[in-house]
Amino acid sequence: MSLGTQKLGTSRSASEGGGAARLGFAVAFSLYVGLLVYCLLSLFLGPAGISAYGRLEERKEAMLVNLDRLGSIRAALDAELESLKSDPERAALEARSLGYLRKGETILLLDGRREGMAPLETGKVLPFAQPASLDDATLKGISLGLCLAMMAFLVAPRRNRQR
Repeated sequence: MSLGTQKLGTSRSASEGGGAARLGFAVAFSLYVGLLVYCLLSLFLGPAGISAYGRLEERKEAMLVNLDRLGSIRAALDAELESLKSDPERAALEARSLGYLRKGETILLLDGRREGMAPLETGKVLPFAQPASLDDATLKGISLGLCLAMMAFLVAPRRNRQR
């Protein structure tokens, strides 16, 4: 009888060992899946992911176009400044258009057509825009939720359907 009791005790501990192994596998596999999902989400949708870098490239191109335009505006203004410095008659005409007169000159203002200075075009202001991406806390939350769901699925008791 003691042999039967010993055999029963051995089989009980073996089944418990199988459950612990199953639990260990479930935990390890769930952590692996959670980490894999976190890495993949970060790679594609994270703040430093592929989609964010694509949007940054688009922004960089827009800034380079704007910089070229500002360079051409500056070149035109530099040419105009040199013209005003070197041609006294041009400088006098520009001064008159601003309302400055020489001694002895008078101004006659007629109602109707008014010419003023053309407004300076200073280029396009490109405000900072954070690239759209999922923040790190959201990525971690999704990964943790999937990890826990996977663990619950693997640890849940199975029904043996034998017919």
